[in-house]
Amino acid sequence: MVKAKLENLGVEAQSGNVVALLRAETGELLPIWIGPLEAQNIAVALAGEKPPRPLTPDLLLSVLEMLGGKLKRVEITELKDGTYFARLVIDHRGIEYKIDARPSDAMALAVRTGAEILVDEKVLAEGKIDEANFEPHGPTPEA
Repeated sequence: MVKAKLENLGVEAQSGNVVALLRAETGELLPIWIGPLEAQNIAVALAGEKPPRPLTPDLLLSVLEMLGGKLKRVEITELKDGTYFARLVIDHRGIEYKIDARPSDAMALAVRTGAEILVDEKVLAEGKIDEANFEPHGPTPEA
């Protein structure tokens, strides 16, 4: 597994789809296309905003904390037929639980908690892109 950081959110220029860009510590850029609602869930957390009512990731974290659990890390584990798969690694009383999740939901939780994001080496090799040929446009975490 390779550490990665959510570097940017944007809109892919050719398709108009929302993309989350992960930067691996090795320098590669991994785009993960997500839905607009999922992008909003991530953008709200990146901006440090607190909505008047909890969004789904906020609700999940509240429940997790009430039950004594902690998100240790997020793992992007597989790329199959163009779809990424992820899991949450949660610690509860010294026991580690791995729970399947969509990457967008996992990233929304990681941004809220500061949990690290890891990407499987094979996934990174299959999904990485050449930055010179990829130009997302639109809202970014800094906007």
